[in-house]
Amino acid sequence: MKIRLVPGVVAAGLAVLLSACVPEFANPLSGGAPADPAIIGSWSAKSETDDEAMRLDISAVEGGIQMVMRDSSEEGAEEITFKGTTAEIDGVRYANLTPVGEEVAAGTGYMIFRYAPKGEAIEVWTLDVKAIAAAIDTGKLAGTNSGTGIDLQSKVSADGAAVAAFLATPEGQAAFRSGPGDVLTMTRVP
Repeated sequence: MKIRLVPGVVAAGLAVLLSACVPEFANPLSGGAPADPAIIGSWSAKSETDDEAMRLDISAVEGGIQMVMRDSSEEGAEEITFKGTTAEIDGVRYANLTPVGEEVAAGTGYMIFRYAPKGEAIEVWTLDVKAIAAAIDTGKLAGTNSGTGIDLQSKVSADGAAVAAFLATPEGQAAFRSGPGDVLTMTRVP
């Protein structure tokens, strides 16, 4: 999924959360609370290679969560809104998020992130589009791939249970990016 919604939103944060291409899932993961209380609140978020943090406000809404991402805590700052749910499968926590707004195409799917509390913070990992493309190519996940290189796009059509089964494997967990600058750390804002 290529997301080009609002120019000017903290580029460093978007590089982690919304890399040039992230795999798009037709179906979210399910299991556990659809709005994990551990992530509800206001957060300052950045990767280890970022100089600036972005602001994330995550709230529980009917049926799940809403996340508003902005480039500062100031009123009127540019922002992107997502809706979705959380899921916990075999002790691993995930967030299923899809952008909302006038500029978002109808039928846009979900991005799936893995997250884990770490002390007073929460670490967030994105999926590597190349790893998901390989899983589609080898028949481990139903879906399609298009484009190449930085324009590679993967759309996973597998149901949530099939995605959960794949993510429960070592290969599935290894599909989450974890190199320098890949892990987003969220710190609670009072």
